[in-house]
Amino acid sequence: MDFHILDSDDARARLVYACRLTDKARERGHRVFLRVADDSTAKTLDELLWTFRDRSFIPHAIDGPGAPDEPVLIGTDDAPSRGEGDLLVNLANSPVATPGVFQRIVEIGDNDPDVRQSARQRFRWYREQGIEPEHRKVGHS
Repeated sequence: MDFHILDSDDARARLVYACRLTDKARERGHRVFLRVADDSTAKTLDELLWTFRDRSFIPHAIDGPGAPDEPVLIGTDDAPSRGEGDLLVNLANSPVATPGVFQRIVEIGDNDPDVRQSARQRFRWYREQGIEPEHRKVGHS
């Protein structure tokens, strides 16, 4: 369990960072679930996965009934509908209720006051569950 805190307060920077993490995980053969707060963010992330980097192709889909079995799914639930995943990247404001479903979870925060407060609450929640998250500050470029 890792908390990556960007040195930015730009919401788009968080999404781009999630794309970069996903790209690295896919290069290593991992299945990724990108958890977002709402359908609007899911659509934005869906588009960004096609455009965040030149010559980048990350096979993905928005999770839901009839979604193709892609190695990367985007959704608002705690886990993908297919029930499996190596890595969960959490961009939502709430903790993952079933963290044991994934081999690894990365929570992404930034310097926006609301996002930072939400990240602190999630950090405390995980600790209360007996999980010791690692904290890491990262650049957003």
